[in-house]
Amino acid sequence: MRVDEFQEMGFNFSATPKETLNDEQADALIDALIGEVIAPRGLEFGGWVGGGFICKSGPGSATDEDREAVVTWLRQRPEIESAEAEPLVDAWH
Repeated sequence: MRVDEFQEMGFNFSATPKETLNDEQADALIDALIGEVIAPRGLEFGGWVGGGFICKSGPGSATDEDREAVVTWLRQRPEIESAEAEPLVDAWH
């Protein structure tokens, strides 16, 4: 029952590419996101180039610092026009 002190938080994000990415470009962007931000921070990612949900891998919660790291990384990519992350939400409810 992931409630109270056992609650686990995650966040939704969205990203808008500057132009339509082909499969190879999209795969490379997602691989870089996972390799440079998601995995090193101990997070998990579900979604694709346009957005998705990110939470902690294993027990625990994503943090506001994780949100900022993902958005900052995306905004620095030449392929991305804009990126936003929503506030942390309960990953289970």
